[in-house]
Amino acid sequence: MHVKFYPVEKSLDVRMNLQYSNHSPDTISFIWFHVWPNAYRNDLTSYSEQLIENGDTRFYFSAKEQKGYLNRLDFRVNGSPATIEDHPAYIDVIKLILPKPLLPGDSVTITSSFHLRTPFNFNGNGYGAHHFEFRNWYPEPAVYDLRGWHPIPFLVQGGAYHESADFNIEIEAPASYRIAAAAPADTIAISSLNNQYRFTLENANSFAWMADNHYQVKTDSLYLASGRKIGIQYFYSSAEAGDYRQILTDAKKEIIQLSEWLSPYPHQIVSIVQSSRMEDQSFSGLVSLGSHSDGTNRNSSLRKGLVSLWFQTILLTDQRNQPWFSKGFINYYDLRLFRFLHPEKTVASSHNLWLRVAENEKTTQPIKTASPAFSTENDSLIACNKAGEWLRILRDSVGNARFNKNMSDYFSRWKFGHPYPENFKEIMDSNSDKNLQPVFAKLNGNESLFTNPPERTLKPAFIFSARNSEQYNYVGLSPVAGYNRYDGFMLGALIHNINLPANKFEFLFTPVYAFGSKTMEGLGRLSYSWHPENRFSKISIGINGGRFDTNKATDSTGKFLYENFSKLVPYIRVDFKPTDPRSSIHRWMDFKTFLITEKNYAVSSFAVSSTDSLNHPNGIVSNFYYVNQLSFNLEDNRALYPYDLRVEFQQSELFYRINLHADYLLNYPDGGGLQVRLFAAKFGVWKTGNEGYVARYEPKLLGVNGNEDYLYEDYFIGRSASTAYDKPSIPNDGLPAQQIMNRDGGLKLRIDAYDFVQGRSANWVTALNFNTTLPRAVLPFPVPLRIFFDIGTYAEAWENNPVISRFLYTGGIQLSLFKNVLNIYAPIFYSSDFSDVLQGISFGKKITFSIDIQNINYKKLIRKLAVYE
Repeated sequence: MHVKFYPVEKSLDVRMNLQYSNHSPDTISFIWFHVWPNAYRNDLTSYSEQLIENGDTRFYFSAKEQKGYLNRLDFRVNGSPATIEDHPAYIDVIKLILPKPLLPGDSVTITSSFHLRTPFNFNGNGYGAHHFEFRNWYPEPAVYDLRGWHPIPFLVQGGAYHESADFNIEIEAPASYRIAAAAPADTIAISSLNNQYRFTLENANSFAWMADNHYQVKTDSLYLASGRKIGIQYFYSSAEAGDYRQILTDAKKEIIQLSEWLSPYPHQIVSIVQSSRMEDQSFSGLVSLGSHSDGTNRNSSLRKGLVSLWFQTILLTDQRNQPWFSKGFINYYDLRLFRFLHPEKTVASSHNLWLRVAENEKTTQPIKTASPAFSTENDSLIACNKAGEWLRILRDSVGNARFNKNMSDYFSRWKFGHPYPENFKEIMDSNSDKNLQPVFAKLNGNESLFTNPPERTLKPAFIFSARNSEQYNYVGLSPVAGYNRYDGFMLGALIHNINLPANKFEFLFTPVYAFGSKTMEGLGRLSYSWHPENRFSKISIGINGGRFDTNKATDSTGKFLYENFSKLVPYIRVDFKPTDPRSSIHRWMDFKTFLITEKNYAVSSFAVSSTDSLNHPNGIVSNFYYVNQLSFNLEDNRALYPYDLRVEFQQSELFYRINLHADYLLNYPDGGGLQVRLFAAKFGVWKTGNEGYVARYEPKLLGVNGNEDYLYEDYFIGRSASTAYDKPSIPNDGLPAQQIMNRDGGLKLRIDAYDFVQGRSANWVTALNFNTTLPRAVLPFPVPLRIFFDIGTYAEAWENNPVISRFLYTGGIQLSLFKNVLNIYAPIFYSSDFSDVLQGISFGKKITFSIDIQNINYKKLIRKLAVYE
């Protein structure tokens, strides 16, 4: 190929001359070609759709100039124009019709020119600021092997399947650019504007190259056991490139060792490049360390990249349909190489932690699964980690010496060829008197490859630990603090046995001492969970509980009296198994019974003191009630336009209530989006005459206050705080009286003193809430500001002579802090009904806030702790 590189235009113009030989026993009449640059043409390609499934929306929202394509093809076969047909499903695959059938052993000359528009570098191919990476950049014949043609679209998760070929590439590039490729650059011409280089590479799976006008290069060399010299080039462009001497030294040791274990490195040089990595793909003679990486990641990338050269470029396996057949070997030899060259270092025994977690949760898939069918987690957990573990079992079954000999024979037989697992098994079976079929059968199922560990030993840990969790059952311990207006500052302990993998029986307790009320308070949970082998992914039964004070006052003698609540919540939750391992949809249902005891001031006991003219309670009454709740839940956490839906059915002795919650996010191209929430509720009482006792349970449009949180689900600084109290013995208004709970209609105002503007209904309520992030162009720096608008209506507003308007609304600015745990709402405009009762109220007292602890993803936090431990 002759290439003209135009960095300003971000394009290539290429003339290609391809000698294609039919090495199969079959006569072929056409050739499938991969034109993978066209995967970047639009957002309807297999590449784009898989990226979205995997949670990456960058390409979907990319600008037109960030897309890429290959066009101006002019195929000729032996000099005659050839016909091209599109693939029926893939835009990046075409069929070249041969003028006449190509017999076994015959060859044809295929020529074409083409123009390549380089995309932005999303996943290891494309342009950056001064940097270009070219992988899978030319029309490439698909593989034809004993199973026929393999026309496949470009995918990030799915690897590739290449033929071995000899390359002679000439590149014309501006003189300021240095070319990094898997062959030494033979300079053909030099000028003040452009240089021309020739690269020759034999028996390569592909020809990839990088161009950068900041690249520097360091070189070294090594000698294999045969005496053959191998050159090493290290191309780097920044201070993050690390110590080049150490990188070259490590590379030499690792190449020599892999050549001894497997097969001598076949090419003239190895080029190590500071460039982004393309997941699941390796290119002959080229190792990418990543654009930005620290020392540990750089060393790991170098080692893994070198191992990949043997299993993805010397052995040409089908990475799309048999990903384990290369990635599992890479995992095994990567770990073996590390242990061999660094015996003084230890590999954490929890390196397979996430595999054991997946097996515990029964989310694994068979090792033999095709790459596009794997969930994003299993593409590495199963195809890499579990397949690597399987190889260790195979090695132990065969014997270490025989395994090493068989691996050497395997490379000798299949170097630059297309082996399948049955070919590998045949070699492993040779010269062995052991039946290896039971070991190979493990590739087809979901059984664990780990031996059953002995009973785990209880061990304390500060907060949390997953280190050596196959040996230890940790009990996490740490101090914990809390606060509310009535209990004051609280200090106690967190005690739990939350582990990875999770225990079937779990507990969590937070006993705390309240220095204000001088009482013991706290929360607790007991649960038992299991993962059935049926349509359910998980079933949990348990009980939650808690106790805190909810009000504080003095009686007529000056003694403190406290209101409080205690609750017990037995529950059962059933999570349904997803219809497909790649599905982002999660469905579950749960049933809870809330058993709540409140101790409140006796209304009849209030008296106005003659000394301070304040209202003092003088007695406490106890009240018990229950609420049964059945909920059905559906959430789709897809990256593009995620949504969730929840339907609740509540029943108590006094009332019934049906709630519908629905959320939908409309993503914006530059990040953020418009969140739309729908709420609807139906309410009723079982007996006529109970209407006067159920106001706190009725749905409403304005933000819910602490007293109306009748299930005690949210955290309130001052649960009973309100501006509606008449001369309380201890002030109970102020900032805590501005806290709301976004449970019902979600209109972000709190006006406790006027019940008629609450939008409360004894029948039905419905509301829409809109919440949008600000476009990045509005402010030159990121600010967690949003704009909200809420509108709703309720049944009584549609009766004759309603006291307020049929529709109520609020709108304003929202400040979201600590990943949306603390949200502050400043109303800018609202219904005239609210304006009438808010006259004389300062702007600051119209501001409300919510503390949304449900937005804390505890499961994600625990997993992060395990990663960074």
